[in-house]
Amino acid sequence: MDNKIDFVITWGSNDDPEWREQYEYYSAKAGRTADSSVYRYRSWDTLHFLFRGIDKFAPWVNKIYFITNAHPPKWMNTNHPKLVVLNDKDVVPAQYMPTFSCFPIEFNFHRIEGLSDKFVYFCDDMFILDHVDPTHFFKKGLPCDIGIMSAVSHYKPNVYDNCCSMAKALVNIHFEKPKAVKGNIFKWFPIALPRVALANLRYVRLSIFPGFAMNHLPQIYLKKTYEEIWKCCKEDLERTCSSKFRSYGNVSPTLIRYWQLASGNFTPCNVYKYGRVFYLCDSNISESVDCITHQKKKIVCLNDGEHVTHFENYKERILRAFEQILPEKSSFEL
Repeated sequence: MDNKIDFVITWGSNDDPEWREQYEYYSAKAGRTADSSVYRYRSWDTLHFLFRGIDKFAPWVNKIYFITNAHPPKWMNTNHPKLVVLNDKDVVPAQYMPTFSCFPIEFNFHRIEGLSDKFVYFCDDMFILDHVDPTHFFKKGLPCDIGIMSAVSHYKPNVYDNCCSMAKALVNIHFEKPKAVKGNIFKWFPIALPRVALANLRYVRLSIFPGFAMNHLPQIYLKKTYEEIWKCCKEDLERTCSSKFRSYGNVSPTLIRYWQLASGNFTPCNVYKYGRVFYLCDSNISESVDCITHQKKKIVCLNDGEHVTHFENYKERILRAFEQILPEKSSFEL
């Protein structure tokens, strides 16, 4: 069995003039008002801490595939033997380019030349704060994940929620929930995770999957999952990848994780035992800084949002926190 594990990291920048020109052209062509939300374009300047964390706390990683729509950061050592720098167009088939949605990129990771059969996907707002082993991500050759069924109601429907609903619908088309659960009964009702078992018990009589609890930590994937969904859902994925922007009717890449859960290709694990997600806002900045400084979790996600009102001040505090635990340059920095 191939035990190599790769990391895939995506990073976007709106500083590239060519990208901005294309973005504005296709926005106007689609009759779309460019998203002017400040938080979507501001940078916390934390990317190098992601690489420092990998270098110090996960030195066992096989390769890191860094995918960007622009030039790599000036500080990046692009000659590092473990680092492969790719442009979006190196991953996404030509007929779908250019794209201004992350969906076509995430749905085509399996096309990365040389990518290992097992890999972990990090967004650029996810960080490793302490030592992690390969078994934090894969056990028995399967992704470590928490399979909790959940019916989520959205009072203000939006594009992303619609895309997740499309993913859920595809799972229910291709999987019979009673058969899928019965075939992996101890994964949906794990003895070691009684809260998971109790949560899933609520939906035991339901004939379809109601949905799945979100896991906004690094996503752990098998390459074969991509091959399966492209075979079974080709028309839906082609339509999604053809959209220049995230749109109603697209399928969210959450489909990949949902598919692994429904097919039983996961090892039950409480991912929140070692990971924490912060949807940043004024009320939790101090808690997130404390989590980083004292390394209370091994992995953290700092998800930016519109509720951060004192950005420059908070940015400085978070950078100081990272600097305390990761003060030395990594081998991925010049």
